[in-house]
Order: sequence, then C-alpha cells, then structure tokens
Amino acid sequence: MFLGRLFHGLSRSQAALLSWDMPPSIASSPSAQTVCYGYTMRTSTLGLLTLIFYIQGNLHAVDTTMAVMGAYCGIADCAIFWYWGNRKVTALRLASVLGIAAWGMLG
Repeated sequence: MFLGRLFHGLSRSQAALLSWDMPPSIASSPSAQTVCYGYTMRTSTLGLLTLIFYIQGNLHAVDTTMAVMGAYCGIADCAIFWYWGNRKVTALRLASVLGIAAWGMLG
C-alpha cells in the first residue's frame, strides 16, 4: 500500500491506470492521470501512517485504519470498477477489501 503504487503512479500514471483495469480510453486521459497522482499520494500517505502506527505499537490505530480503508475506500474503489473499469474483477476486489475491513474491525 505504501510503496507499491507510489512510484508507478507518479512516473507511469497511464500504466498504473491500465494495471487498475481501467479501459485505455480512460487511462490515456490527462485528466484521469492527474487524479491518479492525487490518489497515489493519498494512498501512500495512509500506508505510511499505518506503518508508523505499527512501529509505535499503536495497534488500535492500525486496526481503525484497516477498517476504514477497507470499508470506505475499498467499497468506493469497487464502485469505480463497476462503473468504469473491468467488472470481472469487482467481486474479487470487494471480497478482499471487506476481508481487510473485517480484520481491522476484529482487531
């Protein structure tokens, strides 16, 4: 989450969007690539904060971050897939983000 998409999203935003199963018409759009930069930085920031909380031993903050990101951000990502991306991957991604959210909620 922290470094996984950071450099890919900043240096090759079209390739990052394609790897996110967006159609080429969206991935080649400069507007979509600009939004990808913001998404990449925000996601990386949340990943960095989660790592810092873990190192500090603040596992409640880690659990809360996982629950919120899994439920809120993950479901929003799945909606994006459903409406504009590859619908075939939506169910798998939804299952994985709900798993992350449940893991966070259970502590």
